[in-house]
Amino acid sequence: MKVVDFCLKRLWICSLAVLGVLPGSTHAPAVAAEFPDHPISLVVPFAPGGPVDVIARAVADGMSKEIDGTVVIENKPGAGGAIAFSYVGRAKPDGYTLVAVDMSFVVLSHFHDNVGYDPVKDFKMVGQTTLSTLVLVVPADSTTPDLQSFVEHARQAGEGVSIGNAGLGSTPHLAGLSFAKVAKIKPLMVPYRGMTPAITDLLAGRISSAFVAPPGAVGLVKEGKLKMLATIGRERLKEAPDVPTFAEKGLDLPGFGRGTWYGLAAPAGTPAAIVDKLNAALNRALDRPDLQKRLESIGVYVQKTSPSEFDGFIRDQVAQWNGIAAAVKADAKP
Repeated sequence: MKVVDFCLKRLWICSLAVLGVLPGSTHAPAVAAEFPDHPISLVVPFAPGGPVDVIARAVADGMSKEIDGTVVIENKPGAGGAIAFSYVGRAKPDGYTLVAVDMSFVVLSHFHDNVGYDPVKDFKMVGQTTLSTLVLVVPADSTTPDLQSFVEHARQAGEGVSIGNAGLGSTPHLAGLSFAKVAKIKPLMVPYRGMTPAITDLLAGRISSAFVAPPGAVGLVKEGKLKMLATIGRERLKEAPDVPTFAEKGLDLPGFGRGTWYGLAAPAGTPAAIVDKLNAALNRALDRPDLQKRLESIGVYVQKTSPSEFDGFIRDQVAQWNGIAAAVKADAKP
C-alpha cells in the first residue's frame, strides 16, 4: 500500500506541475513567452484628442513596434475616467486589457463615494510613460489677456467666470480647484466628457477658460485662437517661453508642484512575467527617438520606470491626495 500511495502522490504532483499550479512550474514563463498572440487593448478614459488620448496613441504605436503584437486604442470616456478605470479593473488579468492612467486615477475616490475601483487593490502598474504640465488658456480675444487681470476679474465676477474640465476629479478639474483656492476666487466649474468638447466651447466663447495640456493648446495658440496665461510646474514651456509659471506669479498650486504624469496599468492578478514583458516593451518604445520627438513637440516628456517603481509612486500619490483633496474641496472624501 505504501508503494501505491507513493506512486499516486508522485502522479498527483506531476499532474499539478503540468497544469502550472505548483510554485516554480514552467506554466507562467510559457504563457509569457507566447504573449501576445492577439491584439492588446489600451483603454483611454477620455474622449479622443485630449492629452491622455494623444499620449496613449503615441505609446501604443511605439509598443506595437517593440512587441510581437498590436496595441489598439479603445476610448471609454465618462465619469471623469471612472467608467474606464472600473472596466479595466474588472477585466481578465491576462495582459490584453490595459488602461492609460493620469492623476485622476488616484484622486477620483476623494470626490465620489463609490467609483467602482481601488487604484491600489484592483491594479498592477505596468509603468509610467510621461511627464507634462497644464496651461490655463482663454480665448484670444478675452478681456483678461494675462493672469493678473484674469484673477482680478474672477474675484469680482465670481461664477461669472467659468473654468472647463473633463469631469469631477479629472486632472483639469483638480487644477481648477487648486488654482481657485490659492487665487481666492470662486469660478463656475463646468464639467465635460473630456477636454476636446471643453475646448470647442471655449473657442465658441461659451466658457471663460480651461486648464489644458500642451497638446491641446500649442497649436491653437499658434493659430491665434487661444492665449496662454500661465503654466503649471517648475519650468516654463519650451514651446511658450514667454508664458510664466503660476509659481513665478506667487501661486503655488497644491498637488501640482511637478506638473502632471501619465502611465499604464493592468488588472490586479496579471502575471508578473507578462507585466515585465509589457514594461520592457513600453520602455523600449519610450527610448525610440521618433516617439520622443513626437511627444516633445507638444510639451510631453518620457519618464521610464519599473512596475514596482510606478506602483510605489501611485501609492504615494493616493496618500498625498488624501490630504490635498480635503484642502481644495470642502466636501471631498476624507
